[in-house]
Amino acid sequence: MTRMLVRLRPVVQATRTADGLHLRGWASSCTFSGGSGLWKVWQRLAPQLEAGVPRASLGVPEGTPDAVRAAVELILEQLWEHDMLVEMAAWGEDAPPPEVAAWLESAAAEPVEAWRRLRAAAVVVSGHGVLGDAAARAAEAVGLAVERPSAGAARPAVKRPSAAAAPTPSERAFLPRDQELLVSAGDLVVVAGCGTEVGFVLPPAQSLLSLNTEVTTRTAARLGVTGNPPDILATLIGSAAVHRLVCAVADLPDPAAELTTTYPMVLVARPTPLSATYHPLLHGEPAADPWQALDALTDTELGPVDTPEFGPLPQVPANLATSGDALGIGTTADTARLNAALNALKSDGVIGIDDTHARGAALRLAARHHRGEPDAHEWTSDPTAHRWWKALTARFDVPAVVRTERLAQGVYKAEISNGRSVLAWAVEATAADAVAFAALAATGYAQAGRAGTAHLNGAVPHRRTAQPDWVTRQWHWPADVRDREERFQQAITRLPGVRIRPVELDPELRAAGLRAYR
Repeated sequence: MTRMLVRLRPVVQATRTADGLHLRGWASSCTFSGGSGLWKVWQRLAPQLEAGVPRASLGVPEGTPDAVRAAVELILEQLWEHDMLVEMAAWGEDAPPPEVAAWLESAAAEPVEAWRRLRAAAVVVSGHGVLGDAAARAAEAVGLAVERPSAGAARPAVKRPSAAAAPTPSERAFLPRDQELLVSAGDLVVVAGCGTEVGFVLPPAQSLLSLNTEVTTRTAARLGVTGNPPDILATLIGSAAVHRLVCAVADLPDPAAELTTTYPMVLVARPTPLSATYHPLLHGEPAADPWQALDALTDTELGPVDTPEFGPLPQVPANLATSGDALGIGTTADTARLNAALNALKSDGVIGIDDTHARGAALRLAARHHRGEPDAHEWTSDPTAHRWWKALTARFDVPAVVRTERLAQGVYKAEISNGRSVLAWAVEATAADAVAFAALAATGYAQAGRAGTAHLNGAVPHRRTAQPDWVTRQWHWPADVRDREERFQQAITRLPGVRIRPVELDPELRAAGLRAYR
């Protein structure tokens, strides 16, 4: 029977503190307070754990003072809790190089099994020039068997799940040969690209499908991958590609696993200054949280929309942001960012960050030119409508008049004009909400010095946060407006001629959760 020992992971570091000690592991840390004696306990315990102790021998010997016993038990409990201990067998004759052994003991749940998987894998490095050479060196340094297809040979074909699947890179290249890299082992493959000023590494995939052709081509174009890779950047990209593949083969967490995101993460590296950061790739199913999707949509490296910026724009009383030339207006920085990003997108329809948002925006647009019964006074007592009306007319001295109409039960329209043109409009479930949104939109334009007709609506999803009991509607508006959105959409569809239909968006925008109607 294989003898199992509990070892302290080599990555764990200890620091003495004024009244205890601090331990740091692979992805977590813990601090013990209780006196200088804790450090002495650690000095006695650590060498035993580094050498390896059978689990049955981890107990504290009889006769140990209660305070020491309590300290040892607490330290051991927290070491297990923070994954700083690993139970493993001896390496045996086919042991990895010392530095590889230390890495596996630091990161793997079962280091010996992880090494067995790596030894059984045949890694194929399909790449040329400094990029391919760097990846091969990195794989060989781990002790892997490396195959290099000869120049001109087809890239390794990976099983295609159906006849309708996209061509594999063995049939279609996505970058010039000196700029592309494929590192594979069995059905696992990592695709990377590298140019003079930027390189990237995609997450491991089970096969070479459209993620690694169409999406990779778009990623390379968006990053601007051109020119021959310099040695330092090629080494970083080649090593990172091998690292991601090795982690996948050995069943270790992907290097980007600690990042809390729904989307696949792409490593993007640049040489001046030398840097490497992970960025979300809009691919697959949308994130459950539309605000996480917004971060991916506007990512500085891979987002299809220019990252909204606040720049020199005034942020009082409304929040403002710009994405390219598109202006975004909101009661918070987040809603201003979202409004700017959506206004920057081009489509045949009205785009929303989720289906409810898109439907609501399209229905409002379809009902905009309907006429209804005048309703001039219902909104005047509402504090939110009053606030934004006052901001427009008093703070910015805009000579405006507002007209409200009841289009149907639960459907009201507000138009704000200056006597010559319409400054803003809104269609909402109450006259007060319609005036508030129209006045907020007009205020944002006045605040930014923009001309034209502005529009905002209450279909936008909001971030729910814990609120004190004393907050009123005026504080969290328009959060409560979305809560009435479903009933409002049902009411507005009963207006004559108000009909909308979905518009197909490209896969990248659908992966962001965006929907469109017209």
